Amino acid sequence: MAHWQTLLAYSALALALAYLVGKFLWPKGKKKGKVSGCGEDDCKCH
Repeated sequence: MAHWQTLLAYSALALALAYLVGKFLWPKGKKKGKVSGCGEDDCKCH
């Protein structure tokens, strides 16, 4: 029974580490500039 608990604990640890690496260390895509609701042209709505 202890073998399953160890396997489960290491699996949970691996998932937690993968989540943290993906959230904080993985390079993010380039963010585009400010997006407005007007589209391509300036409709003077703001």
